[in-house]
Amino acid sequence: MFPYGRLNDIFNYIKRHDFVSSDRLADKFHVTDRTIRGDIQEINGIFNGHGATIKLKRKFGYYIEVTDEASYQFFQEGMEAASSDSMELDSFQDRVRYILSMLLFATDYISTDQIMDLVFISKNTLNNYIKTIKRILDKYDLEYISKPNSGIKVVGMEEDKRRCIMAHVITSDNDSYITGFAKEERLLFHEVDLDYLKRITLDELKKRNIDISDYNLKNLIIHLALMITRVKSNHYMTVADIETDHSIMAIINSLCEEIESHFDIAISKGEKFYMYLHMVTNTHMDATDIDDEWLKRSIDESLEIIYKNYNFDLRRDDVLLPNLFRHMKSIFTSKSFGLNIRNPLLNTIKNNYSLAFEISLTAFTQVFDTPPFTLNEEDAGYVAVHICAAMEIFISKGVKKKNVILVCGNGPAALRMLEARLGMPFEGQITIVRTVSYNEYQNLLEENLINVDCAISTSPLNDGRLPSITVDFALKNKDIESIARFLTTINASEKEKKSGFFEKDLFFRLHNASSKEELLAMLCQKLVEKDTVDKDFINSVLEREKLGKTNMNELFALAHPMSLCARDTKVAVAILEEPLVWNHNEWEQAETVQIVFLLAIKQEMQKDLVHLYDSMIEIVNNSKLQQRLISSENFEKFISEFHAILPV
Repeated sequence: MFPYGRLNDIFNYIKRHDFVSSDRLADKFHVTDRTIRGDIQEINGIFNGHGATIKLKRKFGYYIEVTDEASYQFFQEGMEAASSDSMELDSFQDRVRYILSMLLFATDYISTDQIMDLVFISKNTLNNYIKTIKRILDKYDLEYISKPNSGIKVVGMEEDKRRCIMAHVITSDNDSYITGFAKEERLLFHEVDLDYLKRITLDELKKRNIDISDYNLKNLIIHLALMITRVKSNHYMTVADIETDHSIMAIINSLCEEIESHFDIAISKGEKFYMYLHMVTNTHMDATDIDDEWLKRSIDESLEIIYKNYNFDLRRDDVLLPNLFRHMKSIFTSKSFGLNIRNPLLNTIKNNYSLAFEISLTAFTQVFDTPPFTLNEEDAGYVAVHICAAMEIFISKGVKKKNVILVCGNGPAALRMLEARLGMPFEGQITIVRTVSYNEYQNLLEENLINVDCAISTSPLNDGRLPSITVDFALKNKDIESIARFLTTINASEKEKKSGFFEKDLFFRLHNASSKEELLAMLCQKLVEKDTVDKDFINSVLEREKLGKTNMNELFALAHPMSLCARDTKVAVAILEEPLVWNHNEWEQAETVQIVFLLAIKQEMQKDLVHLYDSMIEIVNNSKLQQRLISSENFEKFISEFHAILPV
């Protein structure tokens, strides 16, 4: 097996073809020709003595020349075995995670030479990884110890080690987490039959009619597998006595009998408490003394803040209120036991439901501000899903359909058929307020057209009284497309209004910025000078930055205050030629951006807020658009690019 995935992929790709050009390889693996040449050189270094070499034939490309078929075949068999028995170490995070798992699961010192050989890294690279690992261990009160001639190890409480393993070794934020057990999980828990563990856990839950989501079931099984693995190596939890629910402990005791028998281990009282905590957390069973009335009042208070600050009235949503209550009780049940549940959908929620996330984070953290009843970004992400659904319903109720007059001179039957055909494709967009013949339309008075937005007609209407479109009475596909475009043009003035939130003197193209704080201060000052915000606006923006990340991806940051507090709706924009460090991730790696939007939104403008955030989502999910915005040399070019994606 090669040191990292791209080398494996390049080798396998060349192996499947007679010849492969350097350009083709560079394009396929999204790297430069120079990188490909370096990779080929590294592969050949590993090939040395194994009966093969990758060579380059002029005008044809790379190919594999086999000089010793037996040695080459042996090498390939070894690669396949290594691939099935090894973790993927393609990235910085993968290698840090692997080294961290070695240290946390080790019972004694591990030599640094052994680590370097297993991870294919140099001494200097290992030292850089160790710096990150030390920062991670500090968060869990774990101590990194280095002993001359012995190696390195991690010491600390078993509870802290398990928390660190779950947070930084187990990867639960990938798409396949709930669909099965990954190779990395099977390697990590090689002493545990994960499929058997899943089967007996599901059986116990089904016997008691306990519902559990796929994600929570996987969490529970992984915690049980971790417990079994640690007990097998004589590492036990020392959880203090906790008050338990009899029915839940019955499930634990039944599971323990199965596990003890199958895995030949003895489960201590502390381990049973450990199982109990994760059973309660992942099944959302009510096992705490949280004051229900207090929780309901606090949720009401949070929804009141949303109403006052954002004008979304969700206070009497009969579906939202009970759903929020159940979910937040589950969140605080976990927190009351000192557990924080990770949210694997956090980035997806932030990038696709960013407005709902911002509203949830800023409103609910103001109310739930006393430990253990506080919310972090991951908790707010879950709450945002409920808030987003309620907001969609609230907005849909307030959307005004276009009032349409339907004009058809082909008789009542044709008029009725046309009305029926329009019903499905434009159900949520138009309301047909009147159906008339051509002559009847000509005789309508101005007072009959007061609340009418447009006309759809089978004959041309040239009187100019209403925006109109001419279609075939059979309403063919091309007519449906034309009507859709026509309805869009009616909204064109609204689109122009939204692009008006950007102004030339609030657009800045900079070579670089010394810090995030300096850049935000400059943008805020420009808004102050335009009398869009007051001088305290910067404090609200910086307060929001402390609450959680506002960088949406590696290029784009969306800064904003804690609430809608501007005198007018404006967006200050900074395009940076050099990346600016915006935050550091959990691995203490710098996260940079080059596009910064600072939103200043007037409180009564919640519809504009929705449209602006929809536009931001379009930017986040469109890498080509981001590059075009970064390349905008002036305001005119920028607004042209942005205008193209504004929702109508």
